[in-house]
Amino acid sequence: MSKKDELELLIDALKKREEVLINNQSIKKYNKYFDIMRKCARKLIDDNRQEEILPFLFDNSISIQRDVAGILFNCYPEKCTEILQKICNMSVRTGLPKYFSNLRLSAIMALEKGIPKDFP
Repeated sequence: MSKKDELELLIDALKKREEVLINNQSIKKYNKYFDIMRKCARKLIDDNRQEEILPFLFDNSISIQRDVAGILFNCYPEKCTEILQKICNMSVRTGLPKYFSNLRLSAIMALEKGIPKDFP
């Protein structure tokens, strides 16, 4: 069995974070996968492999879009701002699943406060 690549580990962590939200699991578990996601993304970006993450910015999952917009913000600010703005404009009334309502808030905060230059 081969060791998973950072991209595979990153995608696994993104999916696990989405599952945590959908299943209303603990913040501790959500943050555990945040740390994995961040470390894998940092390695990929340091290895100049950020383009491999870019397709996930347009994933069908709002959760994955939000996470990837944060990860890639400093590499692709225009594209990521567009995705964050799209998420900001969503609401439960317009079809945003209730379990993703915190994603909207985090997108608003990311646009208002910015993403640290050293993130991920």
